[in-house]
Amino acid sequence: RAYLSQDLPDDDFNALVSGAELKNFASGATLFEEGSAPDGLYLLRRGSVTVSRKLGGHEVVLSYVAAGNYVGEMALLTDAPRMATVRAAVATEAIVLESEAFKQVISRHPALREDLETQFLARLKANAAMEGQAASGNVTTYLMQQGIGEATDVLLIDESLCIRCNNCEKACADVHEGTSRLDREAGPTYAQIHVPTSCRHCEHPHCMKDCPPDAINRAPNGEVYIRDTCIGCGNCERNCPYGVIQMAPLDPGRERPSLWQWLLWGLGDEPGMETKVYDKSMVKKAVKCDMCKDVSGGAACVRACPTGAALRVSPEKFLDYTNAVAP
Repeated sequence: RAYLSQDLPDDDFNALVSGAELKNFASGATLFEEGSAPDGLYLLRRGSVTVSRKLGGHEVVLSYVAAGNYVGEMALLTDAPRMATVRAAVATEAIVLESEAFKQVISRHPALREDLETQFLARLKANAAMEGQAASGNVTTYLMQQGIGEATDVLLIDESLCIRCNNCEKACADVHEGTSRLDREAGPTYAQIHVPTSCRHCEHPHCMKDCPPDAINRAPNGEVYIRDTCIGCGNCERNCPYGVIQMAPLDPGRERPSLWQWLLWGLGDEPGMETKVYDKSMVKKAVKCDMCKDVSGGAACVRACPTGAALRVSPEKFLDYTNAVAP
């Protein structure tokens, strides 16, 4: 009901549920292919998917659909073959409503069919716009190949605007005890979009899988962060496939200038300098981006960028961004 209509009668709801099937798809697995016969409506219970079509001889991503939505309604409404290929961007769980049962239910509920047709037309319009901008689709395809589909929030840098001042790294270090949580130069680049090494706050974090003290948590707003109970075992660093966690010594307590104090008046050591270890026996602990969840104003890296090259976006906003910057 949450996916379709809260007003769906019990009889119709039960008819859909009785023939429904729960399916799990590994990252990269195909839910259905362009040109295939429709087998049902896919309600995305967990994970996310990409929608793509063959354009100019290669596959181009047209849209990204997160959990809590559905895919596959187009073919069911038009009685035509699938218009696009849908693949799991991450491990995905879907409830598949059987085609005929679904068609019978919407035939009895014009309002539900109207809602589905509205969604259908909106997606058709968005897909047509993307087909006219294949370059942005190529960028999105590349980002998804780099695992961006796992992210809930990712740092991107527009290389055409970046002046390599490293203010982003310095600002990050300034608010995180002297150790920057991002590496501007590292990470993949496609066209002018660079994905620096910084935590992506994955929907299903790999780093959480084997943390003995359960020190890695997710905040209410989605930020994945490491608590002070970290014992420095390094499991999270090894489990992260994106290399965004590092083991660093705690700052020994020396006072640091703010970024603006250093920029304007040259006070103290340069923010972002590697922490000096005064005691070689000092235990290192895991550190990573926490999206500045306790810092007023939000992400320091984004706020410190003088040209607006750095920004944090969710996967749902990738297409808007790639449309804007694609060559």
